[in-house]
Amino acid sequence: FKTEVLFDHIHTAHLNEKPIRLVGDSGEYTCDALIVSTGASAQYLGLPSEEAFAGRGVSACATCDGFFYKGQEVAVVGGGNTAVEEALYLANSASKVTLIHRRDKFRAEPILIDRLHEQEKKGKIEIKTNMVLDEILGDDSGVTGARLKGTHENEGKTEEIKVAGVFI
Repeated sequence: FKTEVLFDHIHTAHLNEKPIRLVGDSGEYTCDALIVSTGASAQYLGLPSEEAFAGRGVSACATCDGFFYKGQEVAVVGGGNTAVEEALYLANSASKVTLIHRRDKFRAEPILIDRLHEQEKKGKIEIKTNMVLDEILGDDSGVTGARLKGTHENEGKTEEIKVAGVFI
């Protein structure tokens, strides 16, 4: 295959034409097959401590950075598919995973929630619902913990947990 990778902002795509015709800011392109790669970006929380420890214990990719935390305790923030998948992945190598979710119910697919509860029963994952990440704690060496703040029925409650990494 003669694959060509292009970086351009495409504003018009004629997908019903053969070959496919694309019009972008830098020119016009034709192709027989098209792969669109828009990328993905993490949904950071906007905490100052999150930015301060980026790359030193704060990550948005368990498959990218999880191996740094083998045998250590980590936290994952969220309640959707991505957060639950990250927690399940990390449970294979971390000594303990704490999953922090602001609600009492998860938005993840039922099969993922079932797997999550299986890992919880094994003691690999601890679930903290109705809690939010309030601050990432650390020192010059990196992340050392996290402060959690209660929501809903946990309103007014705070808790600090010891973790070496936080996955957003």
